[in-house]
Amino acid sequence: MKCSIIIPYSYSTDRAVRVFHSLENQDFSYDEYELIFVNYGDRDDLADYIAQHEHKVRVRCFTLPQSTIGQAKNHGIKRASGELLIFLNGDEIAARNFVSGHYEAYRKCGRPIMQFGLTKEVFEDDDKVFYENREFFRNGIRYWLTEPEKYGLDKKKSYYFIKDIRLKMLEPYYYDFDKVQYKMIFTQTSNLSIPMECIRKYGGIDESFREQEIEDWEFGYRMMKNGVDIVYNPKVAVLHLYENEKYDSKRYIEWKDNLDTMLRKYNDSFLNELEEFKSFFDPVCRERIRKSEPGKNIWLEIYKHLERTAKKPVLVSAN
Repeated sequence: MKCSIIIPYSYSTDRAVRVFHSLENQDFSYDEYELIFVNYGDRDDLADYIAQHEHKVRVRCFTLPQSTIGQAKNHGIKRASGELLIFLNGDEIAARNFVSGHYEAYRKCGRPIMQFGLTKEVFEDDDKVFYENREFFRNGIRYWLTEPEKYGLDKKKSYYFIKDIRLKMLEPYYYDFDKVQYKMIFTQTSNLSIPMECIRKYGGIDESFREQEIEDWEFGYRMMKNGVDIVYNPKVAVLHLYENEKYDSKRYIEWKDNLDTMLRKYNDSFLNELEEFKSFFDPVCRERIRKSEPGKNIWLEIYKHLERTAKKPVLVSAN
């Protein structure tokens, strides 16, 4: 088996069904990849849906009630048989070249790499949605999504997407990712692949983190620290249909505690600079900046400052 695609999800079976259909229509040999769905919520109708529909690709569904997304990913890793593991969230939609794009880049590279692609945030054309997400739209131009039915969306509705903010983060380097120091900030296990051999050597997702963003940063940094190159693959992208999430003080405290846990784990001066992001994720601070400086993108400003002042991390060579 060449590729195992691990898809953790919870609650939204409808979205998981949409992911399933996008992944069973890939330009990759059906017998060379498998789909591993892991539900970590309460409700799970996906297995029944798949059982009632013919499919050419191998699909397995597992349920881990009341678990974390990190536990779900690790369960998928344990069940995987592919030489390349590809992670995709259960609320995203894969383009037709998603699997082949990851695998071909991995084979062409000729060495163990962690590679990531970008995400296009998709919004339904609605005035209320636009008003609620003005902060998102500061990051770039809106692009209309043509033929939404190809992605399992309602063809009677209009949708647009915005480019991933990570493209803005790459602009100062002329999109040369080799020049980036804090590469783990770009790694999100929602469009990311890594060879199984790297997992066996350096471990999977650290389950002590309950916040996905920090556990992704830690996962990327651990691979980076052990000499695994992190590579940007511009040929693979996924769509994410926007869903409003409440980011309150409770979530901020959880995020901050997870960041502190990562900093203590490594005790690395290179990572200590990440504390600057606390001002971005603090909802009180964000609201104050939004009112006083509505055009300011504090995330980009913090990131660019980090890169300008970055110290070289201490890495080891991959075995």
